[in-house]
Amino acid sequence: MSDIYLNEDVKRFSIDEKTAKKLRKKYAKLVKKNGGEPGSKTVIDYFYDEKVEKNTVLIQGLGVSVRGSVQYLLNELNYDKRFSKYKIYVRTKDHSDETVKEYIKQNNWTRTTTVPKGYYRKLESCKYIFTESYVPYQWIKKKDQIFIDIWHGTPLKKLGVIKNGRKAHLQSKQQKNFLCTDYFLYPNDFTKDIMYKSYDVATLMDAKALMMGYPRTAGILQVTEERTAEIRKQLAPNGERVYAYMPTFRGYLNDEDTIKREKEFLEFLDKNMSEDQILYVNLHHHISAGLDCSEFRHIHTFPPLIDSYELLTATDALISDYSSVFFDYLVLGKQIILYIEDYDTYSSFQGLNMDIRELPFDMAHSREEVLDMLNRGKDYDDTKIRSELCAYDAADNPAKFCQLFRDDETGLVLEDHPKNNKKKVIFYSDCCREGRETELLHQFSEQVDRDQYDFWVGCDSEKTKQHVDSAYPMLHDSMNISSEDDIRLSSVGAPVKELYLKGSIDFKTAMEYLIHEYGVIPVQQYGYSHFDTFVIYDMLDPEMIISMALLEADSKVIFITKDILSEVENGNTFMKDAVRFAADYCKVAAVTDKDIAEAAEKLLGDSWTGRVSVIDNVADINELLKLK
Repeated sequence: MSDIYLNEDVKRFSIDEKTAKKLRKKYAKLVKKNGGEPGSKTVIDYFYDEKVEKNTVLIQGLGVSVRGSVQYLLNELNYDKRFSKYKIYVRTKDHSDETVKEYIKQNNWTRTTTVPKGYYRKLESCKYIFTESYVPYQWIKKKDQIFIDIWHGTPLKKLGVIKNGRKAHLQSKQQKNFLCTDYFLYPNDFTKDIMYKSYDVATLMDAKALMMGYPRTAGILQVTEERTAEIRKQLAPNGERVYAYMPTFRGYLNDEDTIKREKEFLEFLDKNMSEDQILYVNLHHHISAGLDCSEFRHIHTFPPLIDSYELLTATDALISDYSSVFFDYLVLGKQIILYIEDYDTYSSFQGLNMDIRELPFDMAHSREEVLDMLNRGKDYDDTKIRSELCAYDAADNPAKFCQLFRDDETGLVLEDHPKNNKKKVIFYSDCCREGRETELLHQFSEQVDRDQYDFWVGCDSEKTKQHVDSAYPMLHDSMNISSEDDIRLSSVGAPVKELYLKGSIDFKTAMEYLIHEYGVIPVQQYGYSHFDTFVIYDMLDPEMIISMALLEADSKVIFITKDILSEVENGNTFMKDAVRFAADYCKVAAVTDKDIAEAAEKLLGDSWTGRVSVIDNVADINELLKLK
């Protein structure tokens, strides 16, 4: 077994906003003195420049819209006098901004403003950040911000790292959001269990689990009998029976085939429905644009001025398939028909978290069965499944949820995310490229003591796409946290880096300021997660090497690889400076091949002579992880 040599004078970095701001002014002058100009502002500018403003809420709804759950939260935030001094911002884009503005006006949400531009500024200045999908990966959370995530539906379909195929490395956005979350809403225990399994980061999360039904299901329960009657009169002026059809998107079909499938199904229903039946359809936007429902007698699209969830209260039955909307509809206790004639194909392609055929609802395998079930009406008992999946649904959930925007947890059902006493260890290999390092990592991942360690392999989402053959099955068999190595330095940082690369300033001068920019990249990737051991294992991006060396961890290790040495030998000065800098922030510098130990020591400088460790087997890695 090799000796492991420790750096007894490990440097530490901590975010210092005051110093960073002061240095930015100094280095902005340096840039101009050298003939440059500050560039465009990035999220790092806003991280250091913007103060978190109290009583501000930034909302990003699914599809940058304000329908569904967002609508019911905005009602509370705009109508409740407790939020009279709040400013509410809604994320929009060019294609949705005018529609959302009109909806804001229609609902008299006077405290709400859209944000089609300047979004990153708001991300760094609002006290409360809310999403039902995810916020951009570039966001760098501040410690005094509160981030609330509710996802967007009970997860029938497989998500994240447990989806079929070799795509576990493509979850960077959602994993980062999970790691930054303070409150995560789970509408039922099934959802909580699935989400814990789907993204590999549950034991790293400091978030509280909020057990509460979705605000949109509360919206269903809030609708009065009078309002339901009013909607029903609009939908069925002659007292017809009313049904809703809300299918999911079928990824295994192209749009043309999907349109054909839906058209044939709707044509059959329209031809065979009786005069006292009307069906309202809400198709995926890719499909709805290619299907004209005006040709049908009994079938219409959802009216644009009636909220979809209000509309559902006025229906007699829902026809769906693998869409999570049926979980929402379940709260009404009305008939649910799942049209699953392609169950084997869809479940094989998409992957499902449950066998929905075991649910008590009507299961149709043909168009004829759908029609027969509509005509027959509900004749099954769903009491048990409703008690399980709708246990936390209540009409006052939006009001209770909005307590979080006032830092008030009174009366909320909150649980801690799962914790354990295992050491948190991550080996970051930017793409798990073919070679000795990846071979050894495979071996260790197969033998690691999982009773003692929560062990992750870190990688870059994009770079790993080119190396899936060497990355798998490791990324399936071990926990994985992917990231995006897309460092966007600030308006001052970017030109300072260029001055260094051109030789106008030396590395030490550049890093006096750039340390404050590279130092927030780990927060961008992992939030404020705590690792016992972080291993910079196999990386060829100098900026990422610097950034990961500045991450807070009890113990950091840097490996010097043949590829790094080759880069340096070929004249990559940035690599040379980056590795030397990073080593000073690490407890151990190591190689996986004793034949390159001397070259690694030469690269790191005199202070590392005889102190580069050879870690070339699983036993050595185990010894490395015992370090405190």
